[in-house]
Formats: sequence, C-alpha cells, structure tokens
Amino acid sequence: MSQDAPRAGRGRAAAVPESFYEPPPAVEFPEDGGAPVVRFTGEDGRERAFRFDQLPLAGMHRDFAHALGVRIGPGGGRRTQRAASSQWQTIKRFLLFLEQLSVPPRRVEELRVRHLERYLMAQRQTCGEKSARRNLQDLLRIVRVLPGQDRLDGAVADYAGRPGHGMDAQQVSRPGYSDREFQAIMTAARSDVAAIRDRIAAGERLLRRFLDNDEELSAAEREQGARLEAMAATGRVQVDYRGLRVGEYPAACYAQARQLFVTDPDLAPLLIYAAGLSGRNPETLKELPAEHRVLEERAVAVTLTKRRRGKANSRTTVHWSVDAERELRTMGGFYLLLNRMMGRSRAFSGTGSVWSIWAGNGRGGVRNAATGGHIGPFDAELARKLKLGAWAERRGLIGDDGKPLQMMLTRIKKTVEVRTAKQVGGHLPSARVTNTADTSFTHYLRDDPFVAEWAADVLTEAITDAEETARAVVVRLGGGSLAAVPDQVREQATAGELDTLASACMDIEHSPGGGRCQQSFVTCFGCPNALVLKRHLPALLALVDALRHDLQGRDVAQWTARYGTTWQILTRDILPRFSPAQRAAAQETRPHLMLDLLEGPTQWS
Repeated sequence: MSQDAPRAGRGRAAAVPESFYEPPPAVEFPEDGGAPVVRFTGEDGRERAFRFDQLPLAGMHRDFAHALGVRIGPGGGRRTQRAASSQWQTIKRFLLFLEQLSVPPRRVEELRVRHLERYLMAQRQTCGEKSARRNLQDLLRIVRVLPGQDRLDGAVADYAGRPGHGMDAQQVSRPGYSDREFQAIMTAARSDVAAIRDRIAAGERLLRRFLDNDEELSAAEREQGARLEAMAATGRVQVDYRGLRVGEYPAACYAQARQLFVTDPDLAPLLIYAAGLSGRNPETLKELPAEHRVLEERAVAVTLTKRRRGKANSRTTVHWSVDAERELRTMGGFYLLLNRMMGRSRAFSGTGSVWSIWAGNGRGGVRNAATGGHIGPFDAELARKLKLGAWAERRGLIGDDGKPLQMMLTRIKKTVEVRTAKQVGGHLPSARVTNTADTSFTHYLRDDPFVAEWAADVLTEAITDAEETARAVVVRLGGGSLAAVPDQVREQATAGELDTLASACMDIEHSPGGGRCQQSFVTCFGCPNALVLKRHLPALLALVDALRHDLQGRDVAQWTARYGTTWQILTRDILPRFSPAQRAAAQETRPHLMLDLLEGPTQWS
C-alpha cells in the first residue's frame, strides 16, 4: 500500500499533520547571548540567512532582528529573496551610519528624530532625492514594527507614523528604446542566439556520428567525439590539455563545454532576445519553467510566475505560437529551442527551470562539483550579473544620442509595450498583453517620450484630416448624387462663379421644370442643381438669423407655410455638416440678408 499522503481534490479533505505543527521561528536568538540570525524562505523557495554578527551596535540587534522577521516572515510584506535582501541592506546601512556618529545610540530607546533626519541627509550625499526618501521610507517601515513601541521616544514614533516621508516617491523609470535602437538590439541578439544554436547543434551532430561509428570521421574528430560522449554521460567537461600552458586551461575548458552546453556568457543574448519576443519582465523570464505542453505542434503552453499580483494570481498560463521552420520568429519556437539546448545541462543540475548552464570553471567548479559544474543560474537568486553592458559594447550598439547604448531588460519590456500600443492605434485594452490597461499606461506608456512623440504625430494627423475633411464639406441638395457632379462644375462653384443667394447653381439653364430657371431663391434648397460649400456658410447663418427674426413678427402658420421647408433643410440637413469651429468662424463674417432677396428676383438678365 502506498505511503504517500492522499492528494486533495473535490470531495476529499486536504491532508493535515497528525500532531500539532509549529513552524520554525523566523528569528533565532542563540542561548549564549550571541548575535541573532534571521532565516528567510520565500514563496519562490529561495532561502537566505541574515546574520547580525556582521553589524555594529550589538544593543540594537535583537530589536532590529525581530522587526526584520516581521517584515520578511510569512505574514510580512516582503516575500521574495530580493525584497528580503533589500530590507536587510536598509538595516545594515542604518546601523553602519549610526556607528559613525560621535555619540551613537546604543539601544532603540536612545533613537531620536535627529538620527533619522541625519540618515536622510547622509543618503542624499550618495544618491538622488527620490532614492534617498525611498531609503528613509523603508527604514521607517522597519521602525514601526520594532518590538515594544512604548519604549521608543514619543517623537520618533510620531515621526515614523507621519505621512509625507516619501511614501509615494517613485523613481522615474528610464524610457524604452527607439525603433532604430530596438531593431539594432534584436538583430545583434538574434545573431548571437543563432550562433549558440548552431554551435550546440554542431556538437550534437559530431556526437551522433561518433556514437553511430561513422567511418568518415577523422582521427581528431574521433578523439573529440569520445570527449563529447564522456561529457554527455557525466556532465563533466573533458579537455585535451596537451600542448597548453596552465594559463590557457580555463579558456580551453570553456571552449570544450560550449560544444554541448550553454555557458554563462550566453545568458545575455538569450534573455535579451526572449524579452524582445515576449514583452515579459525579467523576473518572469528568469523563472521560466522547463515543464510545458505542446499543443498539436502549433503552440506551447507554459505556466509563468507573475510577481506583485498577490498569491492567488501569481501564476498564469500562456500559449505561445510555434513555427518549426522559423523558431527564432515566435516566442513558442524560441522557448522550445531554449528547452532543447539546455536539456543536457538540466539533467545534471536538477533544476526545474528552463535555464541551466555549465559554470564549472574556478570557484564555480568547486562549489558545484556534485553536479559537474551545472547550475540553474537563477535558482539561488534572480539578481545574477548578466553583464548586459559588456555584451552591448562587444556588439557595438550605439544609442540615438551617439553614446554607447545602455542595455536594460526592463527597457526592452517597455519598448515592446510601446510598440504594441502603437500597432493597435493606442487602444490600451487591445494592447494589453502582460498587464492591465491601467498598469500599462501608468508604468510603461505615460512618461515614455517615444509614446508622447507618436501620440503627438497621431493627434496632428487626426486634426489635419479633420480640417481637410471639414474644408471639403460639399452638400448637394434635392436628392442629387454628389459623385455625379463634374469636376469642372465643382471647381467653378468653389471659385464662386456659380453663386446664388446662399448656395451655387450647377446648371441655371436647365432647371428641373425645364428651360432656364425662373424660380425664387426659396426653391434653391430643394433643387437638385443646388450645391452648398463651406464658402456659403456665412450666408447660410445670416439666412437662419433672418428667418428666426421674421418668425418673431409673423403668424406661425403663415411663416411655416412660406419658410418651413427651407428652415428644415437648413437646420437639419445642411448646417450639421459643418463643425462648431467652422460655424463660429463664419459668424464673424456673415453678411446681412433681407428676406426679400429670398423671394426674388424671378427674372434673370
């Protein structure tokens, strides 16, 4: 019978411990009175121990260790290794600062507001104002959870609880890259990724040929094939050191490892290319799992970790398209390539991440001897040095300002957000890929200069189009088709050669009733020969004013019988075609029209 604990599921209760369970304490206080140790285990499984014996002012260690345990413990607000390390660095900076004072406080009871303010002043000397205030903010959050708040000086407690210490001081993030810069980055990264792929593929081909006992292999190829076979079986790099000086051993070891394994320098272009293809943030990409599902060879389903969404929403499953013939063009194809290239190394490192490299030279070889030098580079912590700047320098990447391009994965994500927003015309719900529309706008689009420039261009184009459309307002009355108006006639009407009272007549010689038109101007607004352009707007507005004035001194029925049809055509069919701005401008130049003109002349000379 299996001894495994039953799995929870619908209709089945979750397994519980048989006896009372008490988790290990987050803070350890040695019985001999030594410095406390705060142990951290994050929600991502990463662990770290923070030892206060490294810090001065031993009289404050227990209190600050307790506060750190509260901040990074199971109920605290800092639950990743990087966030916990940041809290530790805040305590470390503060205690080192206090030690440098001529009369430093020895216990938390001796802390005063002046110590906190001088700490802020000291931070301003080493970083910008917002960063300094953010450092003070982190310190005050720790001060608020020091044990025995009644032991603190009252002014310190009030100061720590007072708003306005930079709680909302957010550092202005760097903008994304321009289209030219982004294209240069992706071209360089794609070139390196293709070289890594081809390098490992060549090693795999030689290994297969050796295992198949290919008779065409040369003696040198057979020796290399034997070394590759041993590497594939044990994970340990096999190097022929004959003829090499001792100083050349590390380079030869790396060169040999690169035949079958991804190495540390390969991480920079691989991560850069993944960020450019997916638009995901660096943390999510560094935690890409190896586990996945291929759906009908058309897509790959991967469960990603998305931080800062809370425990309930920290996992999301994405479906990336796969194109076997163009694996570097889709994120799904690239993900499967990563999985394949690092599969051998992953078998030795034992990581659950898609990222696994050989890092066996120097101290790495000693530290990771049990795995043959293979590690998950982001298993211990996400903040591994990738040397992105050195990669950009080697590739000769230059920014739009003519200086060497500063490479940051976060700027690549912002660039993808901006490019996606542009592609959908700025419609944020459609542009949403990895964040909500509000988050995309607030943190990626709002302050980006390339978005502002693009939006200004779009707005200018829209205004220009609207103005051009407005100037082109042409209304053909009487049910006639505007498309049937000859270009020559439209040009004459635009030039004012066909004007009547408040419109243009396209063919006065051939009226709807036959022959030369003998009707009054009242009938023009129902005649298929009538054409109204923007140049007639001042006269039309003057005519509307005249009709409105005439209504005030005339019987309604009589006025309606004479001008009702004309009023309806003017106010419901013609004037709504013009914009409010056009009507406002025409009011300033409208002429004075007498209604007598509307009734005649009935004879044309």
